[in-house]
Amino acid sequence: MTRTVGNQNRTEFLLNPAQAHRQGKLLDQMLRSADLPRTRGVTRGTHTFMNRLDDERALLIAKRLNTGRV
Repeated sequence: MTRTVGNQNRTEFLLNPAQAHRQGKLLDQMLRSADLPRTRGVTRGTHTFMNRLDDERALLIAKRLNTGRV
C-alpha cells in the first residue's frame, strides 16, 4: 500500500497492473542497455583508487542514460 502525503496531484502512479508491469520492463531494458561491461580478473589498488574507478564508471553510465550512447 502506498501512502501519498500532501495535496499535490500525483499522476505518476499507474493504477493498471499490466501497464505498470510493461513500463517496469521497459525501464529495466533501458537501464540494462546503459550498463558497461565489467573488466574481468583481479584489480588491485588503494581504496581511493577503487572509489575513483567506481565514480568514473557511474559517470559514464549516467552519460549513456541522459544523452544516448557514449
